[in-house]
Amino acid sequence: MTIVQQLVAGLGIPNFQVLIPEIIVLTTAILVFILELFTKSRSLLTLVSVIGLSLGALSILTISEGAITLYGLYIVDSFSLAFKFFLIVFTILAIMNLQPYVEAKKTYYGEYYYLIIFSLLGMMIMVSSPNLVSFYIGLELMSVSTYILVGLWRRDYKSKEGAFKYLIMGGAGTAIISYAIALIYGKTGSFDFARVFNQIQDNPDLATTAGIGLLIVGLALKASAVPFHFWTPDAYESAPTPITAFMASVSKIATYAVILRVMVEAFPLVNSVWSYGWAVLAAVSMVVGNFVALKQRNVKRMLAYSSIAHTGYILAALASPNGMGFTALIFYSLVYLFMALGGFIFLSAFEKNGNWTNDLEDFKGLAKKHPIMALYMLIYMFSMLGIPPTVGFMGKFGVFMALISSNVWWLAVVLVITSIVSAGYYLRVVSYMYMYEPVNEGKFNLNPIEKFTVGFLAVMILVIGIYPTVFWEISNVLTSILIMNIGMR
Repeated sequence: MTIVQQLVAGLGIPNFQVLIPEIIVLTTAILVFILELFTKSRSLLTLVSVIGLSLGALSILTISEGAITLYGLYIVDSFSLAFKFFLIVFTILAIMNLQPYVEAKKTYYGEYYYLIIFSLLGMMIMVSSPNLVSFYIGLELMSVSTYILVGLWRRDYKSKEGAFKYLIMGGAGTAIISYAIALIYGKTGSFDFARVFNQIQDNPDLATTAGIGLLIVGLALKASAVPFHFWTPDAYESAPTPITAFMASVSKIATYAVILRVMVEAFPLVNSVWSYGWAVLAAVSMVVGNFVALKQRNVKRMLAYSSIAHTGYILAALASPNGMGFTALIFYSLVYLFMALGGFIFLSAFEKNGNWTNDLEDFKGLAKKHPIMALYMLIYMFSMLGIPPTVGFMGKFGVFMALISSNVWWLAVVLVITSIVSAGYYLRVVSYMYMYEPVNEGKFNLNPIEKFTVGFLAVMILVIGIYPTVFWEISNVLTSILIMNIGMR
């Protein structure tokens, strides 16, 4: 062994090979940042962003073996790789639909692109974090970038209001998570999930319980679970709609993934504590999200409350702290990407026309003017409601069965009842499209990329709903890997 090799071995140089996706994404963000200084070509910024992220997604497929790197602060396993792949792909779709919207709204700024990519990088760090420190870094990178994205619509006062509320609430969530990490470190003497697991027994003391409780509160705020959801409707409604689509799909799924990783890998022996906490938050989120959504006439705001309800559906799986519950959570998280992104991109495609306000009145007679697009929206509404053969039904059914298997009957009943309640606003959109005469006489110029995105996601909702085996098996494998990681590092 040469002297250089000995020095490298002694220093413990990180394994950068498994970090290639993150390196590509970071390089893309920096390149777009520099290009934005010298060119105002929107197409060029979009092209560079899409090519860079596509290379990042492809590089994930080349990683055959997992590894723990960056001195134990970063883990690359199938769980993180799978989520990174989906996060990158859906970020690409969001970016592709950004340009026609911001051009039509005359709110184009190059900052959109690199802020989205930096936010994505934070999510990738989050899902690969086996340590409370690296998890915190990723969470902050994602959050700070998203705060700016919400408020970047400089000519709209509502955008500033939504961003301010999001900043204040998000900052509170960050502070709560910081206190939680401090309590957990004070008890265990470590930030590493495996060491925290080894130190915390099945009978936690007051400090440990308080730390876990504060961590749940902070993560629930980031996931917009009730009663920590107040930032969500205003931030979603006031942000540029493609940004809302990005937040409601990509950002949320990354948050669900990190919640699952933290709970399963760091606190598996005290699941009786956190499973009940998440069950209560899930139930309240389902009830409040659905009943408040019934009162909304603005469909964009209605979908914001719908996303709060879906946070309840997804996190309800944590009330069943076993393999089936974890699999249901992963499956629902992945398929919710298709529903959330598709629904908001649909609104984006029409909203860029000045006479569309996202009010229910705008949907009247849409099936006669744009029958194919109306059909796509019908599929999204049916899937969010949970009507077979859409994939939304399979997502809710998986969570329902997980709850029944763990005898959490009360939460399963809440899930069913609130799903029935949600028919009141999902089917109302459908009825306005198909049972009324058109009232909006404006012409809608839909971009081919928008048509492709909305159509592709709608078709995938039906395909996965009819044949969910592949996604369910992927979710099952990821659950097995997550459970095998417990205490292994």
